[in-house]
Amino acid sequence: MTIVKRCNVCSRFRAYEEGDRFCLACGNEGLDSACACGRTFEYALVEPEGELHCPRCGQSLRGRSSEFV
Repeated sequence: MTIVKRCNVCSRFRAYEEGDRFCLACGNEGLDSACACGRTFEYALVEPEGELHCPRCGQSLRGRSSEFV
């Protein structure tokens, strides 16, 4: 099963399989499968590159996770 996940470090969205833990682009561990509000990221793969916001809560999805400061 394919799941769209976002890397906590480089913010890239990619399709991953269950059990995948490392980012394809930068190699870091820490992939999120949903926004903090619970909205999944399937919409992100069909949107153009650039600034994205969660359609449910409006949070910007650009930049690093707060745990990587």
